[in-house]
Amino acid sequence: MALVGALLMAAAACGGSKPTAAPPPTAPAETTTPTTTATTKPAPATTVRPTSTSSTARPTTTATTLLGLGPGNASIGGTVSGPAGPVDGATVRVERIVGKAVATTDVVTAGGGSWNLGSVLGGSYRVRAFKAPDLGPSPVEAFFLGANDRKTFDLKMPGGGGERLTAVVNPNPPRVDQPATVTVQVGIGRVDDQGRPLVTPRPGVILVLSPAAGILLESAPQAVTDGNGSATWAIRCAAEGADTISLTVGAGITSFKLPACGPPVPPPATTTTKAR
Repeated sequence: MALVGALLMAAAACGGSKPTAAPPPTAPAETTTPTTTATTKPAPATTVRPTSTSSTARPTTTATTLLGLGPGNASIGGTVSGPAGPVDGATVRVERIVGKAVATTDVVTAGGGSWNLGSVLGGSYRVRAFKAPDLGPSPVEAFFLGANDRKTFDLKMPGGGGERLTAVVNPNPPRVDQPATVTVQVGIGRVDDQGRPLVTPRPGVILVLSPAAGILLESAPQAVTDGNGSATWAIRCAAEGADTISLTVGAGITSFKLPACGPPVPPPATTTTKAR
């Protein structure tokens, strides 16, 4: 029995053992195709300008305010006169100024040269008077008007019509012992409908120039005005300070004060160079 048991145990040891599993077959090596990396330059940036229909910008709006003189609670008035007294029918030009903007209105004088402009706003004003074609313009009155102020002015207009004589000396001032010229223009003065003084030249007028002491006349004393109403004489200063000439026009004589004769022109400075 012991022998049988030993045999059975030996048989179990030989026939009953599990076979050893074969290792799995080795997979063939995988062939990998190398990849190629292409470097692409980025496209340049493109600026896209929005069209007017797609723009989101807000339009700029400019508000324009018309400047006026009123209505307000202030007033301006006064009288206008000329060389012979009060003047009816003269134009008083009133300007209200705000920055660079100007509002303007004209008022016509009534009986006794009086005028009035009521219900205006306060602010900076300019006022002047004139009467075409022979009076004005008056000196300009510039002032500040309070919101409830009442200001009055007496505007005086000079005569703007009649004969006009103007004299110009060149150089100005003339110098002793240096040549100079005097030019006289003759014309008829007038004032236009905007108060601007104008002169209409008078050609063909005979003039006679007589210089005062200290001024020598170096051309003929008589001259005739040209198409611009002008005539010219050559003069020379003989004494410093001399400044008067007399002009005969027809039967009348007019005296002019010229710029006074100045001192002689100093000689140029001389530079002395010492020899080495």
